[in-house]
This record gives sequence, structure tokens and C-alpha cells, in this order.
Amino acid sequence: MCTRIILAVLLLPVLALGAIGQESTPKAPAQELEALLAEHGATELGRVEAYNAFRPRFKAFAKEHRGTEPEARAILWLVQNSWWLRSEGKMESTSLPLAEDLLARHPKSRHLGLLIEYQYVFAKKDKAPLFEKVYGVASDKSVKAAAQFGLARLQSARLEDGSPNPHYALLLKSYADTPWRATTFGAIADAYLNPLKPGDLQVGKSAPEIAGVDENGKPMKLSSFRGRVVLLDFWGEW
Repeated sequence: MCTRIILAVLLLPVLALGAIGQESTPKAPAQELEALLAEHGATELGRVEAYNAFRPRFKAFAKEHRGTEPEARAILWLVQNSWWLRSEGKMESTSLPLAEDLLARHPKSRHLGLLIEYQYVFAKKDKAPLFEKVYGVASDKSVKAAAQFGLARLQSARLEDGSPNPHYALLLKSYADTPWRATTFGAIADAYLNPLKPGDLQVGKSAPEIAGVDENGKPMKLSSFRGRVVLLDFWGEW
């Protein structure tokens, strides 16, 4: 009996130290960032107020985890949300230095393509040089394709002589099968270079084919619903 009591007394401090160690174990940077993003997404603050409240926290996170991929993602959050500074006239002067610093220190990040998606926060004169820089430093194929798509959209799909925009041509040649969301960069380039003619969209005409995936990720075609009433909802999210 006495032996059992002594063992129990000896074990209690060990168990207590183990519990303290578990409680004090810090989250990995990726987990910490996901928690911060989730908290921002769930806030009931208005968008501008949320930006002002969370901006210092994302900046602190980026500083603490400098040199990591989670830091790159935190900087991208700061780039995207600089949109909320536009009314103060500070959006473009805030977003570009962040993007250039990101490219200088994280050229291999697979998330750099988001700089192209966030093109609306950059001054028009800065977009082409920035996208060229993204293309030049990136090693990820999807990032390079995104940079070419960004450059392509800064010009008409076809040049004055009718030849294709060289950036769309490069997408078809080198990045046709590179995925982008539910499609590929090749499909996007082809759609820009070969748009439907206005006559094909007249009332009474058969609707052009639309192919994609449904909400369950299964392939679908508009023609599969022939004979039924179909509502097409074209929307975007910013």
C-alpha cells in the first residue's frame, strides 16, 4: 500500500508537467494562419472595420513567421485587402510594395498567381511590369500561366492585323493543360480568341454548348438538359 502511494506521488508531478507541456505547445504557422483567416471570415464587423481590426494581426503574423509559406499567404491577404484603402487614396501605394517584397523573398511560392487575381488593387501602369516580374521569377507552372493570362488581359484578344494576342498564343502553346479552377488556361485562351458571334446568341437560336462540372464535381453539359427549362446564372465574387 505504501509503495503504491509513493508511486502515485511521484507520478503526479510528471503528469502535471505533461499537461502543462500540451497546453503550451504553440500551433504550427500554417494552423495559426488558418485560425486567423477563419476568425476574419466569421467576424461580424463591416468589411472596412474588419480590415482595420485584422490588418495589424496579419502584419504581426507575417513578421513573426518571416521566410515561411504561411508568411507569403499572410502578405497576399494584406495585398488583397488593401482594396479597403482605396477611398483614402492609399490602395495602390500599399499593394505594390507588398507584392514586390513578396516576389523578392518568395519566388517559389505556389500562391503567387493570386497577385494576378488581385490585379484590381494595382495601378494600371504597374500591372504589366508586375506580371512580367511574376512570370520571370516564378518556378511553378500554374503561376507562370497565371502571369501570362494577366498580361493577355491587358491587351485586346487579337491584334490589329487579326493575329492572336501573343500571351494567349503562349497559353495555348505551353500552358493549355494547366488547370485553373474548374477549367484550364488553354480553354480560357481559346474562349478569348474565338468568342461566340452575336448572331449565335439571338432569341430562338439553340443555346451554345456549355461544358463544365456540377456542384458534385461531375462532368456536365448544357445539351444534356435539352427539353427542360434551364436557368443560367452568371455571377462573380470579389
